[in-house]
Amino acid sequence: MAALFMPVIILVTGIILPQGESDSESKFAAMQQALSSWPARIVVLGVVFLSFIHCAHRIRHTLMDFGFRPMGTFLAVLCYGGAFAGSVVAAVVLYQM
Repeated sequence: MAALFMPVIILVTGIILPQGESDSESKFAAMQQALSSWPARIVVLGVVFLSFIHCAHRIRHTLMDFGFRPMGTFLAVLCYGGAFAGSVVAAVVLYQM
């Protein structure tokens, strides 16, 4: 799901919203206005969470292919724990906006 929604989020937040803005303060204001509603924040958090989980899964399986298969449980805890920690940080940042 992250592969479907991440390009849309990048398109909206990186290209469409700042379109026509010349200075960085107005771009920041446009982004802050777009993320001022809770449904938008929940969608962004969901996409960030899915992206972190996807990345953790790929890193875990890459490390297992490199020969760390006996440490599979440790790698799972490390990778998915890091993804969860990154999601918590993203939630805190979105909450404080």
